[in-house]
Amino acid sequence: MSTIPTGTYVIMNATTHTYLNVLAFQPVPGDIVNSVGNHLGNDMWNVLKTESCGVTIQSYGTGAFLSFDPSNKTDTPAGSVVTSRSIYPWSLKPNTAVPYAWYIVDHHTGKGLAVENNSAANAAQVLELGLTNNGSQAWFFIAKEPLAGTN
Repeated sequence: MSTIPTGTYVIMNATTHTYLNVLAFQPVPGDIVNSVGNHLGNDMWNVLKTESCGVTIQSYGTGAFLSFDPSNKTDTPAGSVVTSRSIYPWSLKPNTAVPYAWYIVDHHTGKGLAVENNSAANAAQVLELGLTNNGSQAWFFIAKEPLAGTN
């Protein structure tokens, strides 16, 4: 399976040019939104390969893991994209609509992350949706060196 190297990244949506973010450094279950970029740890993610499930994606700023909670109906009737204290499996698949971009696919549901209504607004909600062949579910992983005082 294709993937990216283990490292710290900002993860940018190809359509909105906004960044995957833990809203206001919220504790678990922190709401996952997209931000216009704040240069802080809640915009940075540690991505690590796993032995069997692809990758885990961990917030550099909070230490919590990107996850999907089907019992949390805050975002959609199907559930919410939030943080968790437990490792949660994702897979990265090359996005066929946007070169150099990836689908971020939930290992359990098979759905991909997308920004609600392709909104470029600060704090736009991140949702899980069925995979489509367009840029709304395309994500760029931009290597980022964490700096002191960013978390």
